[in-house]
Amino acid sequence: MSLLDWVAGRLVGERPDWWPARAVMNDQPLLSDRWIILDSESTGLSPARDRLLSVAAVTLASASLPVAEQWYATLSPTAGAAGELAQDLGDSVLIHRLTPGLIAGGMTLREAIETMCRFVGDAPVLAFHHGHDRAFLNRAARQAGFVHLPWHWWEVSDVLALAWPESDPRPQGLDAWLAAQGVPVLERHHAQEDAWATALLLLKALPRLVARGIDTRAKLQAAVLELRGLRRWPV
Repeated sequence: MSLLDWVAGRLVGERPDWWPARAVMNDQPLLSDRWIILDSESTGLSPARDRLLSVAAVTLASASLPVAEQWYATLSPTAGAAGELAQDLGDSVLIHRLTPGLIAGGMTLREAIETMCRFVGDAPVLAFHHGHDRAFLNRAARQAGFVHLPWHWWEVSDVLALAWPESDPRPQGLDAWLAAQGVPVLERHHAQEDAWATALLLLKALPRLVARGIDTRAKLQAAVLELRGLRRWPV
């Protein structure tokens, strides 16, 4: 992405009254905090070429996972892109269990962005390999006519590494972490199921973070930056 595109994404587009606020890194205790765990599925890995198919968000609130506080949407293509999408789906039908019929009955891009933003609000957002989700969702927001999403993102693997610093070697990826922590999962590679599995890991991680003295948003942010060697250069 060019610098011009980066600036334009933040300045050009709508910012409605319901647009979410960036989470503040303050002394909010983690055990009473609200986080959003997010996962998305797409036809490939390139936001410039591939299509966002579905997005799921699960709430972790006050160290619990309220079953009713989940959000999920498949994204319906525009009329001109419907034929292309049927070809683009390819293996996604088998991997993500998303058929052309399910996609066609999904939300429009603007509807999905609005309902997702209202659901997230000003909570921190967490995802595995969050650069993928972040890039696809920011492109979707721009395509829908909105500005760049202002969320504060945490990388889930960083949070887990802080909770289990003794892990050697450190698990790589969601499947490895689920196996290492003995979290049973019936299905994978569907946005809603993957977000829920990730939330289960974070639920186990929270008391371990607090036991290590990482008990507020600000302390978690500082620990993540230190883990990445970025304490003086927060991003």
